[in-house]
Amino acid sequence: MSTVKKIEPAEHIKQISEYYFSVKLAEVARLNAEGKNIISLAVGSPDLPPSERTVEALCATAHRPDVHTYQPYNGIPELRKAFSEWYEKYYHVDLATDEILPLIGSKEGILHISMTFLNVGDGVLVPNPGYPTYTSVSRLLRADVIPYDLMEDNHWFPDFDALEKKDLSKVKLMWVNYPNMPTGARATPDLFKRLVAFGNKHGIVICHDNPYSFILNHQPLSILSVDGAKDGCIELNSLSKSHN
Repeated sequence: MSTVKKIEPAEHIKQISEYYFSVKLAEVARLNAEGKNIISLAVGSPDLPPSERTVEALCATAHRPDVHTYQPYNGIPELRKAFSEWYEKYYHVDLATDEILPLIGSKEGILHISMTFLNVGDGVLVPNPGYPTYTSVSRLLRADVIPYDLMEDNHWFPDFDALEKKDLSKVKLMWVNYPNMPTGARATPDLFKRLVAFGNKHGIVICHDNPYSFILNHQPLSILSVDGAKDGCIELNSLSKSHN
């Protein structure tokens, strides 16, 4: 008979389950093993190698003796400067290097942003359909997840009239994602202006997750191009999509 006292996980862990895509990919693998013809529309994992020039530069840099130490916590200045120039070139957005923070990935950013702004019981507006991580991180922090529907007859945009009818008194964050996953809908400058105005009106941080702006899209947009957006908006971007 075991005498080991049972160890209970933290209460906040009980608010979440296994990562959605982990479950779904396991299901796809099982169906494939059964001989089913499955077309996977799951995670947007990079499936192409970087350019040969990029690989050569990485290999050459790896031989330098000065690049194997811990990096600055906010990223090396050269990297942040390159991101700043990239935003100016493609989005026509002027960003100072201290307005840019390199991350391991967007999930890290979603967690850090949520931990920064959310207390227990605060509200988070989450798109439906939308990226499952917005919901799981919010629940992990015991915030109140408030779904808002994206409908085809409204171009998969937020229904601002419906949002205005909600109790927004405790809402601190709103997650938006354009080009949208999974609908593929693209944003417009007018949509971004309305989102910035909505956030400013209600004191809500608008978090725009923007990894897909170069996928089958010749007019990439950034919410930070809107006047006043920097006062209440955060944008996440991704090398894994735009540079694949």
